[in-house]
Amino acid sequence: MKRETVSPNKPEFYTVSQLARMLQVTEMTIYRMVRRGELPCHSIGRAKRFRHTDIEAFLKGCRTPNQPTV
Repeated sequence: MKRETVSPNKPEFYTVSQLARMLQVTEMTIYRMVRRGELPCHSIGRAKRFRHTDIEAFLKGCRTPNQPTV
């Protein structure tokens, strides 16, 4: 089983506010994405935590290919 290593300067988990700041969206947008099932998270009590590797995978899925210029 291959285990991903996390760089010492990147946390393994992000809070809602950290993720919102990183993605430059509001915290409400993060909560909406979680509720719609678009963004995976871990719920610890009422707190939401987002794993670094899950966010990287999410961002790769959001990437759009370059559009050729005409």
